Amino acid sequence: MKKIKKNKKKKKFIGLIVLLILVIVISMLIFGGKKTDLILIKDLDVEINSEVTLLSFIDEVKNGNIISEDSKVDTTKLGSQELTIEVKNGNDTKEYKFTINIVDTTKPEIDARSEITTTVGEEVDLLEGVTASDNSKEEIEVEIKGEYDYDKEGEYELEYSAKDSSGNETTQKFKLIVVSDPDNMTFTTSKGFKGEVIDGVTYIDGILIANKTYSLPSDYGNGLTSITQSAFNKMNADAKSLGLNLWIASGYRSYWTQNTLYNNYVAADGKEEADTYSARPGYSEHQTGLAFDLNSVESSFANTDEGKWVKDNCYRYGLIIRYPKGKENITGYMYEPWHLRYVGVELATKLYNNGEWITLEEYFGVDSKYKD
Repeated sequence: MKKIKKNKKKKKFIGLIVLLILVIVISMLIFGGKKTDLILIKDLDVEINSEVTLLSFIDEVKNGNIISEDSKVDTTKLGSQELTIEVKNGNDTKEYKFTINIVDTTKPEIDARSEITTTVGEEVDLLEGVTASDNSKEEIEVEIKGEYDYDKEGEYELEYSAKDSSGNETTQKFKLIVVSDPDNMTFTTSKGFKGEVIDGVTYIDGILIANKTYSLPSDYGNGLTSITQSAFNKMNADAKSLGLNLWIASGYRSYWTQNTLYNNYVAADGKEEADTYSARPGYSEHQTGLAFDLNSVESSFANTDEGKWVKDNCYRYGLIIRYPKGKENITGYMYEPWHLRYVGVELATKLYNNGEWITLEEYFGVDSKYKD
């Protein structure tokens, strides 16, 4: 009898152990048995010198938490690079390794003028002021493709070419114009508009152009034109009926007045800075008699009731915001919500572009860059 009781106790003890093991196994299955899964983004190619972080390559983590810090990844060298991420699941920590590829598929960018004019027999440096930049941060040389003859009058369609060490190449068209008289000539813009220079004054499709590329003779202009003054008067009358107050803070400026202003700005801020907000003498729209500044010549004008109304309504009177916001690299000047220019209602409506202002340079296909 004693022996039988002993066997029963032994069997009961084994049964308890088996039950305990089952409980542990079930608990592990329920609470800790889920497998961690690290899902990467599909594209692991990264452009050289781009800014990416370690965790930017992770699309999703299933059943776990990333414990690695989101550090910056070195992308300065081409080729493959192994990265490691630590993920914790319960009490377990696991390292996941993956490889990214540092590549270079980006073409260089060329900054150059779209037109260069010279006279017959006068050679010019076509690469003067031309620069090329690339995401590889290497020094990029620019070459010229095409044939031209300084001794023969005509328009020559040429190209700038820039290639990086990875073989990415950019070409950019430009035009060399060789003329017998640069003050009286014709040309065609990149958008197909006819340009004329008459006694040193440039017109494109009949519109007078004055910017960093196209200058005016020192004796041009004698005041605000009557059609420009009339356009302002009509706009001002409508603005007054709405309780708005507009006035011309600065209208026509002669070559010599602009010369004094510009030199004062250069003395105060330096030539490079002055060129972002003031025209050099002979290149100012104020000298055309077709442009004027409104009210306070400050960026805050854009936030006034007058500034907001002018931005959305000046085109109805043939006036445009000449230097729109975000177009600084195109016009060559900072955003000037106060500077208006008369071009006529038809063209002004096109440039208004349903509130998304475009510039004269964009519309006609010309640039605005000083020669030096």
